[in-house]
Amino acid sequence: MQDSELKVTVVPSGKAEPDAIENKQKVTFAAKKKAHHNNHLIIALLGSCGVITWIVLFSAGMLIDSSQYRNTLTTDFTWFKFIMTMLTFTPSNIAILCLVSAFTGGCASLLVITKAQKVLGLDEQPNHNRSNSRIYMSENPFSSMLRGILVFFAFLAGVFVTSSNALSAPTAQTYTQAAGIVSMLAFLVGYDPTMFRTLINVSEKLKGDD
Repeated sequence: MQDSELKVTVVPSGKAEPDAIENKQKVTFAAKKKAHHNNHLIIALLGSCGVITWIVLFSAGMLIDSSQYRNTLTTDFTWFKFIMTMLTFTPSNIAILCLVSAFTGGCASLLVITKAQKVLGLDEQPNHNRSNSRIYMSENPFSSMLRGILVFFAFLAGVFVTSSNALSAPTAQTYTQAAGIVSMLAFLVGYDPTMFRTLINVSEKLKGDD
């Protein structure tokens, strides 16, 4: 009579599963943190490029007379003259300044809201609880840039109504004033359009106090 063999099957315990899940969560968190850091640097770099571009365009519109390129553009067309006309002629220069300012404002708001969401934990809230301000500040800077053209349209309408010479015969002073005001409004539109409501409320309070 043969001895019966006792077979023992070793079943792995479930203690390793929580460790594996925890390690996976750590890797995922580290990857998200690295991606967030990289995105933060990219946005900051784009915003810095926007500031530098604005300074270059403003200097070109201030110092370079576009008439030397515009007067000969119809008879002797070259791409260099066309590009210089577009960059130095006051209407097109201010239009580009609006786009650049709105883009820079979008980069600035995205940096601010990203940091605020990380510190305050706002990103964990559902989408339907987000305010309009947070939605605008969280959008892509290129979407913010497109709103800047509205400021330029308003500027053109104002020039048409007032019959100002800011476009026909601009001086250094008129160009500086127009470019400064329009760029500021475009930056606010790109940063957070709801800030206009706050400005209007503040102005109404100031008028009421008077």
